Amino acid sequence: MNQKKDSRNQELKYELLNANIHRDLAQLEATIQYQQDHNWNNETLVTQKLDDAIDSIILHSGMERDKDKEDILMKMYDYMNEFKVGDEILDVNLNDKQRADYIYLGEKLRSNGWTFNVGYDTAGRLLHLK
Repeated sequence: MNQKKDSRNQELKYELLNANIHRDLAQLEATIQYQQDHNWNNETLVTQKLDDAIDSIILHSGMERDKDKEDILMKMYDYMNEFKVGDEILDVNLNDKQRADYIYLGEKLRSNGWTFNVGYDTAGRLLHLK
């Protein structure tokens, strides 16, 4: 009985962690699209959403017991970290190349289903992002 409860708790933990990654990536995608549609009037939101997504990935990888899944999460972390524009998260001004990189990231997120229009299956989409 206790083992069954522990197993269920583990499943719920992973479901929550997967949901957090999905939410943060979907918010990042939506924020990039919004900024693109509105002449990048608040670029700081994009970098903040990127940081949120990276934090969710770090949290999940730190709690992951499966080495293969942890490796996938770390690849995802490395990929997302390439889009950081520095340590600043307040009052960010992106240059044209950085905006283009974020537009590309938004397109990759969208094309791989990281939007609010679909459910989440983190394991199946992690490798397809890159």
